[in-house]
Amino acid sequence: MKPKLSASSAGMKKDYLTAKELGAAMLACNAVLIPQGFENIRLLLQNFQRPIEIRLDAAEVDYANGLQASVPGTVKTKFEGQWTLIETEAGAILDFAAAINSPEYNGVIPFAKIYEGHKGSDSVGRVHEIMDANLAFESGGDIDASSRNQILQVQATCTYMYFGESGKLGSTDNTLASAIATGLNSLAALAA
Repeated sequence: MKPKLSASSAGMKKDYLTAKELGAAMLACNAVLIPQGFENIRLLLQNFQRPIEIRLDAAEVDYANGLQASVPGTVKTKFEGQWTLIETEAGAILDFAAAINSPEYNGVIPFAKIYEGHKGSDSVGRVHEIMDANLAFESGGDIDASSRNQILQVQATCTYMYFGESGKLGSTDNTLASAIATGLNSLAALAA
């Protein structure tokens, strides 16, 4: 039996309002990377793979008498992807690459935040907190004298840890602080 779809104006209006309540479609625009210790710079990401909390493949379990089952996989925490960064006239990426390859950092950014959109503007969406980011720059970008209308892009492979810490900017909920407060409140309730 075919599902009954409403082609009436009232039905379409209801579908439209339902879709609108879910929020506007997200634009795949630039993001900004701000590494800890380098808060004075903004690395512009033209392309990066947005981290998402997912589980790895389920594990198979074999029981006696040929019974087969599965158990959920663990949560994925290690991410790797190809990033495209936009170089500035001041050479922000060039200076940053030199700084993180110093003995102090040894090529690893201990902590950084990725802002979807531009930090400090109304277009900022979520903020993703990443740890132990290892950025391997492929080159400083291809410079071409005939490219008068192209931006200078720098490619990098980034491997990092992501534990699901993200949120809406302006939110007062600090994930770790909230979890600790909830735990302490639960303990206080048990003690009472």
